[in-house]
Amino acid sequence: MEEKNLIVKYYRVSSASQGLELQLSSAKRYFESVGLTGEEEFVVELCDHNVSATKLKMEERRKLMELIRLIQEGKVKKVIVYKRDRLARNFYEFVDITRIFIKYNVEVIYTASNEPPFRNKLALEAFYGMFGQMEGENIRTRTGDTRKQYPSSIFGYTRLKEDNRVCFVVNKEKRDSIVSLFTEFSNVKDEEQFFNFFMTRHKGLNQPEKRLRILTNPFYAAHYESKSGLHPMAHVEPLISLDLFLATKAQMDKFLDIYKEKLNEVNSLFLTTPLCGKCGNIMKHRKQNVLDEGYFVCSSNHKRLMITVLELNDSIKHAVLEHVKSMSAQLANKIMSKHIAITKKRLEHEKDIATSEYLETSLELSTINLSSKSVISKYLDKIQILKDKSNKIDQDLMALKLLSNEVKTIDKIFYQKELSLSQPNIHQLIEMLVHEVLVHESYIGIDLFLSAFIKELDAS
Repeated sequence: MEEKNLIVKYYRVSSASQGLELQLSSAKRYFESVGLTGEEEFVVELCDHNVSATKLKMEERRKLMELIRLIQEGKVKKVIVYKRDRLARNFYEFVDITRIFIKYNVEVIYTASNEPPFRNKLALEAFYGMFGQMEGENIRTRTGDTRKQYPSSIFGYTRLKEDNRVCFVVNKEKRDSIVSLFTEFSNVKDEEQFFNFFMTRHKGLNQPEKRLRILTNPFYAAHYESKSGLHPMAHVEPLISLDLFLATKAQMDKFLDIYKEKLNEVNSLFLTTPLCGKCGNIMKHRKQNVLDEGYFVCSSNHKRLMITVLELNDSIKHAVLEHVKSMSAQLANKIMSKHIAITKKRLEHEKDIATSEYLETSLELSTINLSSKSVISKYLDKIQILKDKSNKIDQDLMALKLLSNEVKTIDKIFYQKELSLSQPNIHQLIEMLVHEVLVHESYIGIDLFLSAFIKELDAS
């Protein structure tokens, strides 16, 4: 096929249950209007089936990316698509796709009767793209509301369907446990009672996360929540009263932030995963409940090798802080500055070579027979490669300059008489300096990076 000769039909549907009939018939009508069948050799059909533009990024839509690749290869003269929202629901993605259409001078035909025709102006097309994103957000809202009112399954209920009507009836075996859950929680008075409530086991509801989901769901009072408030649902049998749900919600609003903060504190205690000192396998993290910091045990059942998260963290923090205090800023500065200088010299040499090759290739191109298209293409490709290489070296040199400036601040950190670091700083140091941790029966082995910078090795 000749270059710039393809007509591409592009279709997309968001789910497997949706049909392509409307998009296909609209495309067929267009081809008939221009005297074509749509089955010609130069017509290509690409379809993203069961692909949601609100859930998947542009790069994850395989046929759309194939369309873009064909355009960038200079093979496409025209794209046939039903509406703009078939290409993208995200404003920025739509703008990127439109830029490609305009850059490669592709004619775009939208076949929907109410869709404005394509304009070769990015600002105008971007304006249309905004409506696609707004509609996508409306779809998410509608599907979210539908899931709230008609979940596929929900604890404590049986979903029934009769005469195309869905209703939810209470599962009598679970009624008492759910009602008592709401009743008990509505009587929580303080922070201690709140945590005790979630740490205490409840029949059939032992997971705190599951209890939290139930207590915050108005479905059990036969209501659903939207931006405008709570709305009754006639197809749901209420398991509790709306007053009881509201009383529970008031208590939850009071303590939920405290619960999340405590959860974050517990999760932040997990600094690193140790290895078993006997077999070298990664140790398992176990905990009694969601708010328990837990402990590590050997995954290969070396039962005597066990350590709590708090004990492990204390050992790692102590080792890292002592290591930092023992590091020589002078030696660190000297070694890093030396490596930076060597790398800079190498990059500058590579840039000189790339520049020289670029000039030579440009000179050769200006003196060849311009009637030879294949030769010209090869020269242009080589020039582009050399330009890209030169730009990459410039970026590396800039990064190296920034690194050099950062190294100059090392003295201020390591020459402090008292090392005072915040908790996030300590966590960052642990991520940077800890290579691996081995738990043995009688001791913990902590392997640290940057051992070349300790003061004992400073011979100066």
